[in-house]
Amino acid sequence: MSRPMAPTDVDPFTSTEVYYARYRPGYGGGAIEYLQEKFDLDESSRVLDLGCGAGQITVPIAAFVGKVVGMDPNQAMIREAQTRAAEAGRDNIEWVVGSDSDLDEDLVPVRLTTMGRSFHWMDQERTLERLRSMTEPGGGVAILNDAEWFTRGEKRWQDEVYEIADEYIDDLPPRTGPVDYDDPWDEKLDAFGFHDVEVATFETEREWDVDSVVGYVFSLSYCSPETFGDEQEAFERDLRARLTDSEREPFVQRAETEVIAGRKQFGGIERENSG
Repeated sequence: MSRPMAPTDVDPFTSTEVYYARYRPGYGGGAIEYLQEKFDLDESSRVLDLGCGAGQITVPIAAFVGKVVGMDPNQAMIREAQTRAAEAGRDNIEWVVGSDSDLDEDLVPVRLTTMGRSFHWMDQERTLERLRSMTEPGGGVAILNDAEWFTRGEKRWQDEVYEIADEYIDDLPPRTGPVDYDDPWDEKLDAFGFHDVEVATFETEREWDVDSVVGYVFSLSYCSPETFGDEQEAFERDLRARLTDSEREPFVQRAETEVIAGRKQFGGIERENSG
């Protein structure tokens, strides 16, 4: 079941939806199990997956709780998530077309709100203020993130993928390699009224073939098929040729899933200096 909400601004992921659903990796069972244990999730729990994308968190976490609300501003992405849920046999998910600006009383209360690869798109301070009021005592929020290899990976094959994309797109974000955030999200959770904040890391090794590398590139907001326009086929042809000529398949990525989670205090203690 999906519940429509007011239209939002143009979505940067328009035209990526099929690729996002098929080629964006999940966060791994360890991260989901960690959240289940930290927040005592069970059949009585209600979870909000805000910015749910194609359901990479929504669907697996639904196995641990009574109800999940998957919320995303991109209706086509929601449809991909619904397909994922149907294939997994999950019928305890409600789908809502909306963003962090659409958080309302209909969603209250929630035991946990998850945000995967989405928090950086949001009005972060307003979102955390609203989520604190929506969360039941003892519940909390969790931000999940993983390595984005297109700009931050260190492998030569990743350099080559970027180099070819750079021939077609003028304003790609810079290829920086690993970088630290200037505004750590664990500190932000603590500043906005969540305590017992933890940063948990889960390591994994992923293998990519030519198809999945190409699909992943098209899942990125700044490399969407719409961004390439009429040159999408030419780019794909050049990229496939380069990857095939390299004869290095599979392409290996050592990745980390980071979970930043904080709990709402019992008694509803408010954040100091909230003004």
